[in-house]
Amino acid sequence: MPNVFLEGKNVFLSPVMLDDASFIMDCMNNDEVRILARSRRDVINEANIKGIVEDLQKNREGFIVWKKIEQERIGYGLLLDQDQYNREAMLAISLGKAENRGKGYGSEAIELLLKHGFINLNLESIYLGVYEYNVSAIKAYEKVGFKYVGKRRHSRIIGNRIYDEIIMDMISEEYFQLYGNEEMNKYNLG
Repeated sequence: MPNVFLEGKNVFLSPVMLDDASFIMDCMNNDEVRILARSRRDVINEANIKGIVEDLQKNREGFIVWKKIEQERIGYGLLLDQDQYNREAMLAISLGKAENRGKGYGSEAIELLLKHGFINLNLESIYLGVYEYNVSAIKAYEKVGFKYVGKRRHSRIIGNRIYDEIIMDMISEEYFQLYGNEEMNKYNLG
């Protein structure tokens, strides 16, 4: 039974554990995920996955995204590169199999990551990068409230094609207008 850290209607997040290593390796080695995500594109194997998982456990806010009813791992989400002085972090999420995309699981997992970042970690800003060709991800980020900030030109090269990276963010004021006041009311803090 996974350790439920944050729970939504259809998904929940659990902290990354060592026994999640093979699942994370499968996600990161998925050809489509390697192209869509801002993550590594080299091969992930048993020799390097342990170090990746240990880094997630020690230095990042790393979570496994689960389908709630099926108790099935479907992806991972991260809050990384935390800057405690400026109270910001970068969000990253990947759903491993295409069959789990476009059903709202990713958006719900992002909302849970935002809750953790803005309420538990007291962040002021959460930002992300997404490649311009990943239109469905851009729409999902806009749906949950991320705003376009700008772009990094020529930041992704795949074969003979060059793409820009879209930078998006959400600040705490926007989060609390969209979700946070309702979330805070659940705690009956007065």
